[in-house]
Amino acid sequence: MIKNKKQKKAFTLIELLVVIAIIAILAAMLLPALAAAKRKAQKINCVNNLKEVGIAFRIWEGDNNDKYPMAVQASQGGASEYLTHANGNNPPVSVIAASDLTPGMAFLVMSNELSAPKILYCPSDGIHNNAPTNWSSLQIAGILNETSPMTSPQNAISSISYFVGADATEADPQAIISGDCNIGSAGVSGSSSASTLRFGNGTTAQYEQMPTVAYNGPTTGFWSWTANDLHQKTGNILVADGSVESTTISSLHTYLNNATNTVAYPCFNFIY
Repeated sequence: MIKNKKQKKAFTLIELLVVIAIIAILAAMLLPALAAAKRKAQKINCVNNLKEVGIAFRIWEGDNNDKYPMAVQASQGGASEYLTHANGNNPPVSVIAASDLTPGMAFLVMSNELSAPKILYCPSDGIHNNAPTNWSSLQIAGILNETSPMTSPQNAISSISYFVGADATEADPQAIISGDCNIGSAGVSGSSSASTLRFGNGTTAQYEQMPTVAYNGPTTGFWSWTANDLHQKTGNILVADGSVESTTISSLHTYLNNATNTVAYPCFNFIY
């Protein structure tokens, strides 16, 4: 007599649905934690980038009479004419039209001191689509068809993530040299609310949605990190003493206030 083979038990439809539901619940619980870990790693990467940028600034100024590129004329290898600077105790007066400002030139003239163009890009940056791959004036400074300084360059969106403190000097260790580009105005002084738009926000068709230059003066209390760009309501700044500080909106105000010891209204130039 032939014995019946033992039948293999299979999942029922209900059991399969239960397993899928459990997997979905576990995934929903893990995804926020994974996203937070990814953001933290990206912010650490950004800090390391800015530290390298800080070293490049120090090496460059050591070879150029203790001046950063923002304080040296283009004819001497610097980038002074491409940025707006402080105007005593008054709001700044740009030497060129706002649409012609190209603060990325301060980084471009340091190409020998910077290890690679990609360190000018924050991995959390969703404003600039890709990290720069070479030292072209288009990718770093956002300049099209530029032949010489002060010729009204035609601007495009660059591939770098950091603003430039045009009036930073080594003599003031608390001066802000650079930092994440996602600073804007919250509209209320001293508020801890995030800004909707960042300074320099615009497209190739419209650059003037918000100022490309902001001076660190009476309205600094209105400044804030934006809610959805880069590090979401926080950001990194590079200080002249070589440190990189990760700041909240409140601590950003503190650093901005401390950065006016040498220059009354230092100017920050933002990248498109």
